[in-house]
Amino acid sequence: MRAEQAGKAMSTLRTVLDPWLGEPRWKQSEGRITFSYRFASEGAPPLKMRLKVEINSREHFAVHGFVRRPFRVQSRWFSGGCTIPTYGLDELLGTKLRALYQRKKGRDLFDLTTTLHGGADPARVVEAFSTYMRHGGHQVTRTDFEENLEDKLADPQFTADIGALLAPGHVWDIHAAAKAVREALLIHLPG
Repeated sequence: MRAEQAGKAMSTLRTVLDPWLGEPRWKQSEGRITFSYRFASEGAPPLKMRLKVEINSREHFAVHGFVRRPFRVQSRWFSGGCTIPTYGLDELLGTKLRALYQRKKGRDLFDLTTTLHGGADPARVVEAFSTYMRHGGHQVTRTDFEENLEDKLADPQFTADIGALLAPGHVWDIHAAAKAVREALLIHLPG
């Protein structure tokens, strides 16, 4: 990843997505460009959904380096594949841990607990989280994070966030998920 003008990436993404999803709404703020597409889900009844594509234009580093991964899509709309540069699992989860701390989205907790046992190294996840937080001018202690998480667990907006995104019949326990994150990750934070 390198610092460069975002225009080419934006144009390429829109060339692919606009014919399929229509013209997006977009906004640009310091450090990021966001496109939002609206569409209906395929379930019955169809739900109004939103696809958000975000380009981060302020972070051009990796704590644990980059990896290349094969990516393949096979659906009734599109089939194809490529190799993409990305972060390794520990760093991806570190940025997801940052999202859990900074946002009020229960889906961040869901994502973390769903992927946490896929071979991640909890100490490296927390190292990535702490590095990204310091890069943004913040330092987070274990006490800070635990208080932040408790406040979120008491917030209906946070706890209801994931419901519409889960497959019918999929059940998950938000409090068990929070406990798993505390025991696997937060114990590695200082203080």
